[in-house]
Amino acid sequence: MSKRPPAGLEELIGDGIPEGELGELRRVDALLRAVPPPPELPDRLATPAREEPRPVRLWTRRRTLAAVALAAALSAFFFGLGTRVGGGDDFAAQWSVDMQGTFESPRASALLRLGEPDADGNRPVRLEASGLEQLPPGGYYVLWLEKDGEYAGTCGTFGVAEGDAEGETEAEWTVSYDLADFDAWVVSARVPGDQADDAPRILEAEIEL
Repeated sequence: MSKRPPAGLEELIGDGIPEGELGELRRVDALLRAVPPPPELPDRLATPAREEPRPVRLWTRRRTLAAVALAAALSAFFFGLGTRVGGGDDFAAQWSVDMQGTFESPRASALLRLGEPDADGNRPVRLEASGLEQLPPGGYYVLWLEKDGEYAGTCGTFGVAEGDAEGETEAEWTVSYDLADFDAWVVSARVPGDQADDAPRILEAEIEL
């Protein structure tokens, strides 16, 4: 059985308190009793709220990016596999031209392949060369169209990878020339300090339409 709470200050503190201290305690007790009691706690707050389960995010941003990267990698793998199975060459050539090395480079040779021109007259051209020498720093090779023994139209430039003992290289461009206006294909070597007209001829082949 619980005890009854003390009703007054004297019952709470007992006897033997000097009159001066007792007066001060009575004043404080009166102030405390003047404070109204706190409001009762509502029932909805007395009962702990039930925590709602958070939705599980199956596709976070990181997982989404990872899935996209994986899909791209698989796509590239199967594309590469299909290219190897198909022969590794997707260049559709309309005809091919054998280019022979000149006196300047008798070991050089090349296969020049030409694709079908599109509606605007742009034609893909691929050069597959071997036996080319590595040029000095800043040097490069140029594929030309020749007219009356002169370089008349440039198709593109290319080089040989450093350390390639066989001098093999491939290059591809798109040209818009009318081949009927020219006489031959020519590859020249450009070295820093040389004039364009003095560039040695490395490969050549006549244009036969």
